[in-house]
Amino acid sequence: MKIEILGASGGIGKGLYTTCLRINDHTLIDAGSGLGNLPNEELRKIKRIFLTHAHLDHIAFLPLLIDVCYEFLQKPIEVFALPEVISVLKTHIFNWSVWPDFTVLPNAEHPVLTLHPVTYPHPLASEELTLIPFLVEHVVPCCGWMVEADGVRFAFTGDTTANSSLLNTLNRLGRLDALMIECAFSDRLADLAHLSKHITPKSLFDLYEKMQHPCPLWISHLKPSQTEEITQQLQHYFAESCYTLLHHGMELVLNKASA
Repeated sequence: MKIEILGASGGIGKGLYTTCLRINDHTLIDAGSGLGNLPNEELRKIKRIFLTHAHLDHIAFLPLLIDVCYEFLQKPIEVFALPEVISVLKTHIFNWSVWPDFTVLPNAEHPVLTLHPVTYPHPLASEELTLIPFLVEHVVPCCGWMVEADGVRFAFTGDTTANSSLLNTLNRLGRLDALMIECAFSDRLADLAHLSKHITPKSLFDLYEKMQHPCPLWISHLKPSQTEEITQQLQHYFAESCYTLLHHGMELVLNKASA
């Protein structure tokens, strides 16, 4: 399984791109500004997109993707997300005011975009991949995704708080070869992290200590203004071998040999 980190930042700035992962060329998880790092010929390979939630930093480039691929699509690009997320896309994005409604273009019978609501824990297939949604807690409806292929599996939480519910969910998922998880705020802003339902280094460490199946952490979504502070705190709590800080341009490979 090849995982390209097109974007993993919790904000914008020179060289920073928001959340978007590409798996095995054809599948995306989220469609933040990192999607713009792909050249057009690579954008045309994308067949399915699995969204965690509807916040702008995770969907901003979805409308632009459909636009740039429009004339080349033989089949619609399929988007899978929670029903609440689908509702946001229909009401606030693909509504003819913000962006054309590509679910009825060029016509309702043969659209270039289809939107598919998902339910827990119904597995979904994308080529050789299997993706399973799982519940996480954020300030808006949000799900994580577990991805399986060729005997390896990783989970991506999307935006979430670290609480007993997340711990129980991760323990139910069983053995993982990697856990991709956010760490948006420093410990100094723990109150803000609590209100906005994000994670700090301390809350991540507390979660990790209680996991029944600890695995390598791939850490994303650091707020740009706090990256140095968060990094220092992660170094305080975790051994260097426990985690990797994600940034755009990274390519991660999971297979039985690396697991």
